[in-house]
Amino acid sequence: MEVIANVLEERGAVLASVAVILTTVFLASLLFGSSEAANIPLVGKEYGNAEKRRKAFITNGYDFYKKGYELFKTKAFRLTALDGDRIVLPRHLMEEVRQLPDDVIDINKAFDIMNEHKHLDMGNRKQTEFLIHVIRGDLTRSLVRINPRLSAETAKTIREELPPCEDWTPVVVYQTVLRMVATISGAIFIGPELCRSEEYLKASIGYTMDFVNAVSKLKQWHKWWRWIGRYFTPEVDKLFADRKDAHNFLRPVIEQRRAAMKAGQELPDDTLQWMLNKVDEFGLTDDALAETQLNLSMAAIHTTTLTVTMILYDLVVRPDIVDEVREEIRTVLAANNGVMTSHALFEMKLLDSVMKESQRMNPGSMIRFQRYVAKPVTLSDGTHLPAGYMIETPHALTVQDPEVYRNPEVFDAHRFLNLRNGTAEDLLGYKNKEQHQFVTVTKDFMHFGYGRHSCPGRFFAANEIKLILARILLDYDLRMPDGITERYANMKMGTDAFPDPTKEVLFKRVQTDA
Repeated sequence: MEVIANVLEERGAVLASVAVILTTVFLASLLFGSSEAANIPLVGKEYGNAEKRRKAFITNGYDFYKKGYELFKTKAFRLTALDGDRIVLPRHLMEEVRQLPDDVIDINKAFDIMNEHKHLDMGNRKQTEFLIHVIRGDLTRSLVRINPRLSAETAKTIREELPPCEDWTPVVVYQTVLRMVATISGAIFIGPELCRSEEYLKASIGYTMDFVNAVSKLKQWHKWWRWIGRYFTPEVDKLFADRKDAHNFLRPVIEQRRAAMKAGQELPDDTLQWMLNKVDEFGLTDDALAETQLNLSMAAIHTTTLTVTMILYDLVVRPDIVDEVREEIRTVLAANNGVMTSHALFEMKLLDSVMKESQRMNPGSMIRFQRYVAKPVTLSDGTHLPAGYMIETPHALTVQDPEVYRNPEVFDAHRFLNLRNGTAEDLLGYKNKEQHQFVTVTKDFMHFGYGRHSCPGRFFAANEIKLILARILLDYDLRMPDGITERYANMKMGTDAFPDPTKEVLFKRVQTDA
C-alpha cells in the first residue's frame, strides 16, 4: 500500500490526465463511433449514436443485415455490432478480397476480437498453426486409410447411444447426436480406449459450451470494459476451471504416449499421436499440446452436431426423401462390397445434395469471412477499408437470394445433385459442376469459409456426417411425434441460428428379413 501511495503522490497528475483522456476517447466512441469509413453507408443510423445502435443490434441484428443487403446488394455498407462498426462487403468483391495478404486482412486478429481471446487466455498463434498443420498434413491425408475404422466406430456408437427402438421411441436428437459425434471423433482424435470415457466426453463436450457462454456474457459488456468485466463473469471462471480439469485429464495420457514412444512400442494411429510426432518441431509444451487437443474438439464436435441435427430435422418431415436417400445408400454399398469407403461416400451424391441444401436453408451464422483490416486498402470499385475495422460478408442472405438459387425459400433435396449433373440451370455459371459439392468453398457458398483460410477439417467433417446419416437412415425409420407435421423451428440468438436442442424425434429400428 505504501508503494501505491508513493506512486499516486508522485504521478497522480499524470494518471489523472491519462484517465481524462481515456474517458474522453471512450465517450466519443460511445456516442459517435469512428468516422474513418464515413463514405460507406451506415445501416441503423435512425437508432441514434453508436451505443444506441449497438444495443439495437443485440435484438435486431438480422434486420440490420437484411436491410443493408436489400439497399446495397452490390456495395459495401456499415453497421454497428457488439464490437463496434463493421464493414459488410458484397459477394462480387470477395474474389479480390480473399487474395489480399494476411498482413492486410488478418483472420487471427479477427478471431481474437470475435472470441475475446485476450480476456480468455486463448488464441495462441503457434498452437493454431500447429493444429492446422496436423489437420491438413495428417488428418485429411489419412481419411482413406482411417475411413473403415471411422465407419466401424460410427456403427458401434450409434447402437450404444440410441435405445433399442424396437417400437417407436422418442429420442432427444441434439443431445444424443452430440455424444455420438464426440465419441466417434474422439476415436480418431485420442483413440478408441479413451473416447468413451465420461471424463473425456465431459471435457470435449463441456469445454465448448463453457467457451460459448463465456464469450456471450463478456460481449454484454462494452468492449472498453471487458478487461474488468471478465472478473465479474462467472462463466469465465467456469471456463478456466474446466480447462484446468481437461488438462489434468490429458496430461497423464500424453505422458503415457511419450513413455511408449521412448520404449519403442507400437503406437496408435490417431490425431494425438500425429501431434506428438511433430510437437517438438513447433516448440510446444505438453500443456500447449493438451490445449491444442481441446481446441480440436471445440472446432469439430459442436459444429458437426449442429449440422447433423439440422439435417435430421429437415429429413424427418420428408419421408419420401428419406426413402430415396436410403435406396441410394443401399445401391452404393452393394457396389462397394458393403463397405463405406471414401469412394462409396463420394458416390452418395443425393445425400451430399441433402446435406448442402440443409446448410443453405439453415446457414447457422448470418456472416462469414470475418477479417480484421490491419492495413488500409482501397478495392477495385473504390471502396476504402480503413485499418482497425472488421470486414465480413452476409453469407446467409447470399445463399437465400433468388438471383443465386431458384426458389430459395423451398427445400429442394435434389438442388445440388441436379446442379452437379447439369440437369438444372446454374445461375452461377460454374464451369466445374463439382463446385456444388458439400465440401466445396466458393464466394457464393461460404459455409466452410473462403480462400486460403477455409476450414481445413471440412473433409473429415463431411465424411463423419455422411457416415452418421447413412447408418441412421439404413437402420432406423424416423417420424415426428404425434400431432406435429412441420419441421422444428430454429432458435435464433443475435446473428446465429441453431436447432432446438430439446426436441424429440421418434426412432424405430428398420425390420430386416431374417
